[in-house]
Amino acid sequence: MGPNDTEIVRVFARNTISPSADPTLDPKEAAQIVVEAEAGDAVFRLGAPYEVDVTVKDLVDGTNISTTPAGAVTGQLSQAPWGKQQSEFVFAVAASELDKHKGHQCEVYATVYMGLKDPDASFATSPRFLIQR
Repeated sequence: MGPNDTEIVRVFARNTISPSADPTLDPKEAAQIVVEAEAGDAVFRLGAPYEVDVTVKDLVDGTNISTTPAGAVTGQLSQAPWGKQQSEFVFAVAASELDKHKGHQCEVYATVYMGLKDPDASFATSPRFLIQR
């Protein structure tokens, strides 16, 4: 990665109590979508504006699964929540939302968009995961 870039390192789903990726989510418990991202040294020091957004897609019925926050997380690099060059963004998924998609395969599409002039974008797809029956 270059000094003027931002990149998604990894995106994954996990149970709220788990520190790592989970291939199955329990619909009786809330879950999290995690986006790990990195900013190059130059854009980080400049404090460039950014947006981090996710779409959680049910691959069986084609619907989207709601997250909190709904919509993009925005800010300036080098300020919280992107206060370090390597940062983690967590989007919550309510158990009631998971319950609507029992037995379905899903995946997450994540986007990081940075800058105003000559913007940079990074895209990533999570490993597929299953919401238990």
